[in-house]
Amino acid sequence: MRRILNNFSTTIAMFVLAIPNGVSAQMNSAEAHAGPAMNYHRVDDRLATGGHFVDGGLADLHGQGVKVVIDLRDKPPSGQKEKLAKLGIEWINIPVVWKAPKQRDFDRFSRAMSKHQDDNVLVQCQANYRASAMTYLYRVVVEKVPEKDAKEDLRAVWEPNDLWQDYMNGIIETAP
Repeated sequence: MRRILNNFSTTIAMFVLAIPNGVSAQMNSAEAHAGPAMNYHRVDDRLATGGHFVDGGLADLHGQGVKVVIDLRDKPPSGQKEKLAKLGIEWINIPVVWKAPKQRDFDRFSRAMSKHQDDNVLVQCQANYRASAMTYLYRVVVEKVPEKDAKEDLRAVWEPNDLWQDYMNGIIETAP
């Protein structure tokens, strides 16, 4: 019985000691991605990536001078285009299926990004995983940003899973 209590006490102590580190990491992450959307990340003066909008996000986006939102969700919320249009923001939906991204998705995304290369753009999806990955690819393949630099912005949001890493590698390997 004493051994069980000691093991239980040790487990509880380890759990309690781990909480501040976890909370601290979450707070740092929240601070790093504060903005109009979940996991918001500003790449440069004219380009940002983000997930779904948070409370007040649309007004914040308008206040930042965003002119175009490229939404990569395959099931975006209804009324998104109309809500953004009321703020003078163009909404472009390029559906990218999370578990099955295709070359054509990147091609459509690249055309939209190139068309709006001088505009203030937010690339959006649900949690900023597709958005940051496609933005990374565009910067490396089209804008010729060094992969190391583009990868810093990608990793500021997430470490791509195997499916997305394979997808990105395939796009880069076949790029002209």
